[in-house]
Amino acid sequence: MPDNTHNKDLKAQSIKPLLAQFGIISADISIESLVLDSRYVAIHSAFIALKGHVRDGRDFIPQAISLGAKVIIAECDSQAEHGQTSMREQSLIVHFYALTEHLSALAAAFYGQPATQLQVIGVTGTNGKTSTVQLASQLSALMQKTSASIGTLGSGIIDQAGECSSFGETVNTTPDAITMHKLIAQFVDCGVKQVALEVSSHALIQQRVAALKMDVAVLTNLTRDHLDYHGTMQAYAQAKREILNQPGLKFAVVNGNENESKHWLAHLVPGVLPVVYGIDDQSLIVPRTAQYCLAQNLDYSNQGCRFTLVSSWGKCDIELALLGRFNIFNALAAITSQLCLGESLTDIAKVAHKLVPVAGRMERFSAENSPTVVVDYAHTPDALKQALLALRHHSEGRLLVIFGCGGDRDKGKRSLMGEVAETFADSVIITNDNSRSEDPAAIAQDILAGCIHPQQIKVILDRKDAIQQAILMATSKDIILVAGKGHEDYQIIGKQTFAYDERQYVQQMFERKTA
Repeated sequence: MPDNTHNKDLKAQSIKPLLAQFGIISADISIESLVLDSRYVAIHSAFIALKGHVRDGRDFIPQAISLGAKVIIAECDSQAEHGQTSMREQSLIVHFYALTEHLSALAAAFYGQPATQLQVIGVTGTNGKTSTVQLASQLSALMQKTSASIGTLGSGIIDQAGECSSFGETVNTTPDAITMHKLIAQFVDCGVKQVALEVSSHALIQQRVAALKMDVAVLTNLTRDHLDYHGTMQAYAQAKREILNQPGLKFAVVNGNENESKHWLAHLVPGVLPVVYGIDDQSLIVPRTAQYCLAQNLDYSNQGCRFTLVSSWGKCDIELALLGRFNIFNALAAITSQLCLGESLTDIAKVAHKLVPVAGRMERFSAENSPTVVVDYAHTPDALKQALLALRHHSEGRLLVIFGCGGDRDKGKRSLMGEVAETFADSVIITNDNSRSEDPAAIAQDILAGCIHPQQIKVILDRKDAIQQAILMATSKDIILVAGKGHEDYQIIGKQTFAYDERQYVQQMFERKTA
């Protein structure tokens, strides 16, 4: 839930004209907020009771009534029930068919269509969403435009240093429909001119952004993930493509180095302009009808990278203080989005070197006469592979990796993660991640099943101990990738959640070493 400091619900408004937009005739009752969680109901709230994917919100109607909800909008099971109303105690009960599908439109109407009052960039894809969103917001801020972001790292206004003035944490990558429109309304009140947001496949399938006006949709890539939810890669791909149907969409910005890009471009609706970004190599696909933004002549250093940007908007040199090839893709997606929205290529080139990495995304820690430790959120086979390939460019010595896999999640990717680690790193340590209800040792064995030489791989289940051992094993020329936790500040073991900030822990280790 957003921080109450920024909890600016509208003044009381009648539910009658709001529901009339959906063909429902109701009594004229004033409400001040829409609430999905019955625990947050207050007097003058309208409680939204959805069927839900895990719990049925309708089971909590009595609790909402006892807390003073004036209106209950409850999802009903048939079209025939739609619009039926009744009174229970002092609360109006309204039956709403397909409420889940229409909740985004209901919230948009309640909050006054806030997304129409600023620029919106939506980013989807298996990997790169968080970094692309943060880099897009940083770029906008560096060019003096008040910008905000919504996603895995929470929500808030971004300053020129990449710092976020938090409006609160987000429970999911993409908030529920009510929180989404409420946040954007708050941003509008604060003078924000542009918001970039992560759009997960779950959010697209669950209609959380169905009525959100979007100017630019970015599709980064598509690799195996969330098959425990979607079932098949085909269903997962279809979910991602749903972003191309967003209302008001003007530009579809796609990664031309992805095979899936030709399918993305084939699904564009009339009026949406295709724009391709990428690294200019043999895998690049750029249709003749598309605008483009491409990186050529890549040059890596231990400080970051440089390249020549060739685009429909002109040509220039770009310097980035970011590690890795995939961060070039993330930066290209952010740059392309800003070009689509009218920013100057010259202005972008002047500030690109000021972009900073996202916390826990290829974040670098080092000390004199010590190995370099890079903390990264990579938790899929492709993300781990890309992180290791990226760091290979920067490593003068060996490349070590420490990682685990989450419990109660897609087991199919565990052996793939093991295979990737063994193939692309010089030394591998398997450790614990968020094991949840599973045995960490059993998860480690699932990972080892993908390795050709499991006897050469260390298993150190205590994560802190694994990092300590790796640093003792490494030289000052080596790089240690600690993957999986990134920005997270917790670890879930069994039913308990423990405080654990990997970035802070690594920093403290180096500080103790140099003290």
